[in-house]
Amino acid sequence: MLKLDPETGYLCDIARAWANGVQGPVPPSSALDKDRFVRMVSTIPAMQTLAPFIDPVILTDLENSQLQKSLQVSHHRTIMMLLELERLVPALGEIGCRPVVLKGASLALTVYDKPEHRWFIDLDLLVERGEVEAVYEILGRLGYRHAQTAHPARYYDDYHFHRILTGPQGVCVEIHWGITLPRSVYTYDLDQLRFAAVEIPLGEASFLGPSAMDQVLHGVLQSVAGGFYDLRRFLDLHLLDSRLDDSEHHLLCARALRHNLATGLWLQYHIREELLGAAMPPVIDRLCRPGPSVVRILERLNGVAMCLSDQTRIPSGYATLLHWLSVPARYRTREVRRHLFPDSEGLLEAGLGVEGPVRPWEYCRLNMERMLETARLMHRVVRG
Repeated sequence: MLKLDPETGYLCDIARAWANGVQGPVPPSSALDKDRFVRMVSTIPAMQTLAPFIDPVILTDLENSQLQKSLQVSHHRTIMMLLELERLVPALGEIGCRPVVLKGASLALTVYDKPEHRWFIDLDLLVERGEVEAVYEILGRLGYRHAQTAHPARYYDDYHFHRILTGPQGVCVEIHWGITLPRSVYTYDLDQLRFAAVEIPLGEASFLGPSAMDQVLHGVLQSVAGGFYDLRRFLDLHLLDSRLDDSEHHLLCARALRHNLATGLWLQYHIREELLGAAMPPVIDRLCRPGPSVVRILERLNGVAMCLSDQTRIPSGYATLLHWLSVPARYRTREVRRHLFPDSEGLLEAGLGVEGPVRPWEYCRLNMERMLETARLMHRVVRG
């Protein structure tokens, strides 16, 4: 039984109504704190999909007007992003580059009833490693520049798998040459992703998008990295899973096991089941379910409440803990050690060592902060 406060419970009811094809708004309980609910809604990107199910009587005229304006702006932004993609694809085609468009744009055009129902904030283009510089040059001619980011450029070039560019009207494009970190426990077969990619029409052009199975697995990678609290991933999964048959579920498990994503896949489906009431495919539960102790910890962390809550309430280190639980047991000690005692990659990610060697006291402070953070999270798990 899920332990949810009235506001989170109402969001869960809305999400289930969407999943079950219910028409019209969902009435709230009398215990609903309307002010808190409105604050929560403003922090959840997936409300672009779920907003039609909010009962308008719980909002003031001003709040209803603000919500509609916010949705209108979001819808316009989605259309603008797709129009920009339609501009970029032919330009890249001139140098023989056919990127695979990952995540939001592909999902919006394939599994959602209307593209504007899937909120996304950037365009993710997967290209061959050898094409990256030429792609940068083409995008530069179209007005794009490397974005100022929290991490230095050499972090992305040496330890990451994409760079971010910003262009006209503030459009962000991520140029991917991979989808997992070079030293990540998780792996991915990019050749298989490209081979299975599907053609997606877009205006006068068309582009390549991942297959439904690759979208599911990439969504798991995104959830593992982000802490399983982006509601959009579970709505995506619900729509994508309807396109998979039993044989494809078997293949999905085989690929997840091969790429060390089995626990992540199980958790993605487990949270979807609790959130939307959609049963997990039996083969995924049988082949990918982690051990009993890990399952107990994951259930105590209450992923449904996290992905529906105000994002500011997510505990520090929550995503890291879920990553430790998601990796195969043989890697867990290594991953804990890498977090608590970071190497040059981890230090750059933490913002240290950018302008010179890391001072011993800076390293010790980071180490102590992470140890305290881990201790607080483990206390939370034990306390339940």
